[in-house]
Amino acid sequence: MQWVIFIPLLLPLAIVSGAFDGIKRVIAQASADIIENEVVS
Repeated sequence: MQWVIFIPLLLPLAIVSGAFDGIKRVIAQASADIIENEVVS
């Protein structure tokens, strides 16, 4: 019975935290690329 209550609460949290991880990874990759380009030029 608890799962019926918790799953709707946990699912959005999992999606949001996954989205944040993805955004962080994209920002980290972008900043690494920018730094690399600065060093090269």
